[in-house]
Amino acid sequence: MKVNTYLTDGFETVEAMAVIDILRRAGITVDIVSVTGDTKVTSAQNIIVEADRLFNDESEEADILFLPGGPGTPSYKEVEGLKELFISQSDQGKGIAAICAAPSVLGEWGLLEGKNATAFPGFESKLIGAKVHKAPARVVADGNIITARGMGTAVDLGLALVEYLKDENSAVELGVELQYLEESEKKLLN
Repeated sequence: MKVNTYLTDGFETVEAMAVIDILRRAGITVDIVSVTGDTKVTSAQNIIVEADRLFNDESEEADILFLPGGPGTPSYKEVEGLKELFISQSDQGKGIAAICAAPSVLGEWGLLEGKNATAFPGFESKLIGAKVHKAPARVVADGNIITARGMGTAVDLGLALVEYLKDENSAVELGVELQYLEESEKKLLN
C-alpha cells in the first residue's frame, strides 16, 4: 500500500502532515513528492518540509494520490503532467484524495463529475459536476474519490484513507489509539 502526497509551496502544514503521520502509523508507505522542482517545500505557515523526491523522478504509481490544500493550491494546475497523472489514476479506479481548497483542482480537472464531494467553504462552485456536501460532512468518500473540508478535518481524512486502504476496524483502532475516537465510536465516514 502506497500513497503519494504532492506538495507545492504554500501547502497547508497540518492538512499534509497529519494525514502523512496517520498513514505511516498505520504501516502505509507515503512518498512526499515535491512538485516545485526543489525537494525543500515551504508551507503556508513557513515550515520547510524535505520531500522524499521530486515529481516524475521515480514511479508515480500509488494506491492513492493525495493533494493537501492551502494558498498554494492553484499551482497544482500549472505542474506539467500532474493533471494527466490524476486522470489516469481515476480512469484506473485507483484512489484520489484532496482536502480544503484542493478538491477544487479535482473539479477543474473533471474528476468530480457525478461524485459526492466536499471542500473548504467558498470553494463549492469549483467542485464542477459534483454533488456538494457541506457541514456537518467532514470527509466525503464516493468510490475512489475522497475529499475533506479543511485543516480541522485532517485527522478524519487520514483515518478515512486508512479505512479505504485497509479496513474500517484498522482505522477505528488507530483512531482510538490516538485518543481521537472513543471505544464506542464505530463509523468514520458520513
